[in-house]
Amino acid sequence: MNNQQDKLKTTCNSKQQATVSENCKLKAAYDHWREKTYGEYVQKHPERQQQFKNDVGHTINPVYSPLDLEERSFDYLKDVGFPGAYPFTRGVTPSMNRGEVFGINVYSGFGNAEQCNDRFKKIVAWGADELQIAADLPTQIGYDSDHVLAKGEIGRVGVAIDSLEDMELLFDGIPLNSVKSVNILVNSMGPIGLALYLALGEKQGLKPSDYLVDLQNDPLKEYIARGTYIYPMESAVKLACDAVEWCINKAPHWRPITFCGNHINAAGAGSTNATAYAMANGLVYIDELIRRGYTIDQIGPLLCLYLDEREDFFVTVAAGRAARKVWAQLMRDKYGATKPEAMALRMSAYSHGGETLKEPINNVVRIGYAALAYALAGVNFLYNASYDEAMATPNDEACKVNIRTSQIIAYELGFSKTADPLGGSYYVESLTSDIANNILGELAKIEQEYGNSMNAIKKGYYQGVLTRGAIRRMEEFEKGERVSVGVNIFKSDEKLPLGAFRVDPRVEETQLRRLRDLKARRDSAKVREALEGVRQAALKGENSVEPVLEAVKAYATIGEICNVWREVFGEYQVTPNF
Repeated sequence: MNNQQDKLKTTCNSKQQATVSENCKLKAAYDHWREKTYGEYVQKHPERQQQFKNDVGHTINPVYSPLDLEERSFDYLKDVGFPGAYPFTRGVTPSMNRGEVFGINVYSGFGNAEQCNDRFKKIVAWGADELQIAADLPTQIGYDSDHVLAKGEIGRVGVAIDSLEDMELLFDGIPLNSVKSVNILVNSMGPIGLALYLALGEKQGLKPSDYLVDLQNDPLKEYIARGTYIYPMESAVKLACDAVEWCINKAPHWRPITFCGNHINAAGAGSTNATAYAMANGLVYIDELIRRGYTIDQIGPLLCLYLDEREDFFVTVAAGRAARKVWAQLMRDKYGATKPEAMALRMSAYSHGGETLKEPINNVVRIGYAALAYALAGVNFLYNASYDEAMATPNDEACKVNIRTSQIIAYELGFSKTADPLGGSYYVESLTSDIANNILGELAKIEQEYGNSMNAIKKGYYQGVLTRGAIRRMEEFEKGERVSVGVNIFKSDEKLPLGAFRVDPRVEETQLRRLRDLKARRDSAKVREALEGVRQAALKGENSVEPVLEAVKAYATIGEICNVWREVFGEYQVTPNF
């Protein structure tokens, strides 16, 4: 045995010496190429820019080689490994898209439930296997359609949902178990979104084990970037964690929370910072659930990240790989996770490609490449933007192209025949390493200087980063350093398009009439009793899901439930730092 070990040690030492020798040769060859071949060429033929940088701040070298990995102390097993194994850089399952391809999702909603039901049926017929409801703005901030602040906004940026009745109409003829998952965007009221699907499933004769619900349910990002917050942060975190806690105990295969980098990046953070801030938000939810007595091995499998990078194809690929690597390290080393599924971060993404209002058909190309980058990054659930989104709510044709884009990537052209096909690229591995280190550095800064994400929000740290980033992007665009073909380079005289899809102006009248009718015919005493149950649970600090479910089943409205919470928790008051 000792002889075998000595022989193996000698072999390894010999290989190490040979590697050092090869690296020395490579370094000499690279120096010669850089000075002579490359250096003399660019003197005669100057490059388009003096320096190439990506949106996350990295300077891009003219070429990458094993020397770049050596610079980063690259260790294949430690930094990359294999799909389905720690650190999950190459994917969360061993076979990735060779088995079940990424979820082909559609984010859709407009008008009232009947109109949107027709769109949903078309989407399912075209082959989408996951449906995400885009709710209108009043719904997202907890106001019914008959509230004074809802006037003019009903059904505009999503479908109006006031009660379980709207959900019944929205999914008429669409069983919840006929698609892989269903989702609704209700970040500030996760328990209500959960309860709406639970009550609807019961109406359809289904048990929670028969279908899968996916919620974004990330209120903290609303205070950072998007603005549809309602309650003080601590109360919002409590409600979000109520939904996760219920699922841990009753539906552990559901995805009750997705901490979101999308809107944070769009607001100016840059994708690396956005990922770090989204993860820091995720850690707040984890800490609250651990305080309630749950372990990371119970919590981890239910968590998702909404990835976002919309400037650079290769950064998109590297960012997904880096995010999985960082998260696995956090779950294992910070929280003591032992189960692989508690360390393996599932991710969704929305394939924005810098869509433009001018020459919108070009957005098909932009979105297609963005979607491909996310697929190569190994995301588990992919939503595509529609080429006409810059104009208005997507029309039928745009939605169909959206779905076909994902299907072509998933089933044609060989992109899904192997896991992590860009793994091993000197450039991609270098980017992955740098982005992972940037994320870890930003997470360390948040913890050391602010304690947690909530304090960073309250003290205005994130908002400062977003503001500076947004200004930088605009200045780069105006100088032509940030390019948009057909907009600030290769401009044409083409007029802005007309004829975009518009929501029927009669939607508001129809929705208000239905809401009046519902309130007139429902059992008012039962509604009052159920709302009192919601109030008592909130006052006692109990989990809110079951009382909210009873209220939803009694046809209490979203606004009525949210108003109970407003009375108990108060509303978020913006501070000067914020």
